[in-house]
Amino acid sequence: MLDTIKKIFELSKKRINFLHNVDNKWWYFWHKTYIEWLKEELEEVKQEIKESNSVYLEDELWDIFWDYICLLHSLEEEKMINRDKVFERCYKKYIERLWTSAEFKQVNWQETKKKQKEELKKEHDLMYNNK
Repeated sequence: MLDTIKKIFELSKKRINFLHNVDNKWWYFWHKTYIEWLKEELEEVKQEIKESNSVYLEDELWDIFWDYICLLHSLEEEKMINRDKVFERCYKKYIERLWTSAEFKQVNWQETKKKQKEELKKEHDLMYNNK
């Protein structure tokens, strides 16, 4: 699975590079395009969630994944994010929340979430308020 995901990342990166270097793209508006497409694909997933429909549902789920990966690449090309940090943040966020829940350390999900939001605010303030 990881090999396939790597291939998908490379393919989406090529697609973004192509789109950013082609003239006459009247329909392409960088990250905004993928945000709109994600909304549309989510609606299509909702329509495909029904019994005996896994083929179409898997296809629509793939479209969401594709648009999300392209969104990340686009935002990175626009110098708005670091894609690797998105995944690092995801892991940190959920390992803290799930680990505490799964291990029954009596740490409340909401308390953990509040602590994480405070840490994000500190990081944000350090990054943007000290300039």
